[in-house]
Amino acid sequence: MKLNFEINKSKEKKLYIQLYEELKNLISQKKILPNEKLPSVRHLINRFSLNSSTVLKAYELLETEEYIYKIPGSGTYVRDRENYLEDYIVDCENYLEEKEQKFITENFKYGQIKLNENINFASATPNKETFPTEKFQESINRVFKENGGEALKYHETQGFVELRIVLEERLKEKFHNISRENIQITSGAQQALDLIKKVLLTPNSTLVMSHPTYSGALNLFKEKCKIKTVELLDDGFDMMELEEILTHTHVDFVYTMINFQSPTGLKWSYEKKIKLLELSQKYNFIIIEDDCLSELYFYDTPAVPLKALDVEERVIYIQSFSKILIPGLRIAYMVVPRELVPQMIVAKYSSDISTSGLTQRALTLLLKEGFLEEHLKNTRKIFRERFELMVKLIEDIPELEIHYIPEGGLYLWIILPDFISSDALYLELKKHGVSILPGDVFYPENPNDRRIRISFAAVTKDEIIMGVKILRETIMSFKNIKNLSDDFMPII
Repeated sequence: MKLNFEINKSKEKKLYIQLYEELKNLISQKKILPNEKLPSVRHLINRFSLNSSTVLKAYELLETEEYIYKIPGSGTYVRDRENYLEDYIVDCENYLEEKEQKFITENFKYGQIKLNENINFASATPNKETFPTEKFQESINRVFKENGGEALKYHETQGFVELRIVLEERLKEKFHNISRENIQITSGAQQALDLIKKVLLTPNSTLVMSHPTYSGALNLFKEKCKIKTVELLDDGFDMMELEEILTHTHVDFVYTMINFQSPTGLKWSYEKKIKLLELSQKYNFIIIEDDCLSELYFYDTPAVPLKALDVEERVIYIQSFSKILIPGLRIAYMVVPRELVPQMIVAKYSSDISTSGLTQRALTLLLKEGFLEEHLKNTRKIFRERFELMVKLIEDIPELEIHYIPEGGLYLWIILPDFISSDALYLELKKHGVSILPGDVFYPENPNDRRIRISFAAVTKDEIIMGVKILRETIMSFKNIKNLSDDFMPII
């Protein structure tokens, strides 16, 4: 193979860039054919009087941009980029034909994801490193020692009364008119949403959600009632859009995640919280506040739930211990207006009679001892470190943009470049053992396929570093394919 070019050492341009560009031109012009073997590193060192690091950098850049590939023990070869592009297109067509997006949506429908990928950026369920395993075991042992078989019986449908008393004491400092009598224990936050669906929603009900919104609530509510959507801005709902809906449509419910919303991670401003409560009073709708993450704030100022500002009992409040303590507890609770309590109890009984008495009692002991506050300090530190690492690494990828830098929670909402869709990125990352959530699943209507949600809940720091590296390389491969396809477009 003749290399009819020279490397000019007097130029300001770095030597490895010159070598990279010359080889790239030869490949693009088909002067070196697909699958043809390239000169060895030693040959290029001798031919152009270069050092080994210069040649290796040039080859590394060509490999990153999919111009060449290596076969260990054999050498370096030119990639067949035309067929590479065709193979990619075939993969995408097969993916769409099989309607894998529908499969994704169904698997993510209720937020409980079981994935076999090595690096799981899809799940918002904390990994076992954050679980207070020994402390919980101590509590279980104490329950058996002090209560014996009593702990294994069915408990009150509304919830273990001592747990509701502890929750009342914990909440009364920030909530108005809180009482154990309007606290309903549920088997997880998703059951709380399901009870609301059974008790309150009808096919004639209209419920307003944000655009985008939490997919678990979306899939549950859209089965039962009419959905209206409001654009989500960086400080909460677009209130002008909401008022426009309210003036023309009777709205029964508004569903919100006020603090560290899924999928965006954003937190509502104080002004918009007050405005929403005022509109609720004016237009007579109930607000459903899904608050699973407000305890996971990263900095000194705690996140304030909407319920803390609710004087007129306009808010049904839901909080879970899954994200802040142990997912497998399957314990959450609702604070509901007093007049709705009897209906909720009936619906809970018909659903599963009662939540596990054993775990309710163990949780009661942990709360009585003040352990949750101690545990949350450590958990916040762990998630803050993961969050800051992930933000730093994502910001180093110029093709990606973080829509909103959250102050807590477990998610980042990423804006993709225009040369890749969330579905295509999902599929390609899956091949490399990395899972994400495509943005499509968070939209009640008009889905945006240039968004993905990445969670740092279920991954270690090492997995974050490796996963973002794979994400970067995958984005670059799509960018190279886009550039290649542009090169093949006919000039009209």
